[in-house]
Amino acid sequence: MAISSQLGPLEPPLDAIPASAWSPRRSDAWWTTYLPLGIVAAVVAIHFVALDFYRAHVLPEGYGFLELTQFFLALAASILCFKALGLQVVKNSRLLWFAILFFALAAFYIAGEEHSWGQHFFNWNTPSYWSEINRQQETNLHNTSAWFNQRPKLLFDTAMFIGGLVIPFIQLRTGPFRQPLLALLTPTLAIAPAALIALTFKGIDGLGKVILGSSVFTRPSEVMETFQYLYMLYYVIVLRRRLAALETAGVKEVPL
Repeated sequence: MAISSQLGPLEPPLDAIPASAWSPRRSDAWWTTYLPLGIVAAVVAIHFVALDFYRAHVLPEGYGFLELTQFFLALAASILCFKALGLQVVKNSRLLWFAILFFALAAFYIAGEEHSWGQHFFNWNTPSYWSEINRQQETNLHNTSAWFNQRPKLLFDTAMFIGGLVIPFIQLRTGPFRQPLLALLTPTLAIAPAALIALTFKGIDGLGKVILGSSVFTRPSEVMETFQYLYMLYYVIVLRRRLAALETAGVKEVPL
């Protein structure tokens, strides 16, 4: 089955990818749409109905539902990317190989930072010299400088909004990029719900601080990050499906 005509024709060698591998189908809606909606509904309900339970079990550092979920989502994305590096079509495509390596290292960095590189699991003490430069006295980098925290988050937010939502929406009318590598790496709108939830919580946080002087939701950034990383994992799953289809079809290389 070829790629849906709604997207327009794909350039070779991407035309070898069937529609079922290019983008999640209606039968995948349980994980692309209903799962994110179910999670956010449960989180919001617990927050407003049982705030003490939310603070004790959903929000805490390390073993709270949100932070533990963030760790496993990022770790899973990293593992899938590292495994994709072994595909022949990836090894033969230099730019694609470096792009996936970047994704793998970025996801691994996120997973490590979320649990302070094992400190939340093994409870070691932070060295005194590191406690002096880390604002939460943890063995991570993101609490030491904006260059390891706010700057990467801004890059992530921008990429998710423009690359994950704006460009795919425009491509509903224009068709995909004619450059195979760019088309291959462009996300599908089928996984947009997770990104929209993340951006909604970012907006709630910003508006609450501007209008009310404080957020209407307790640490909405944790919910936002959870759905950002869920979106990241979904993106990697879809990309991995596309790569596997190219590998099965015997495609040797994806040009720029």
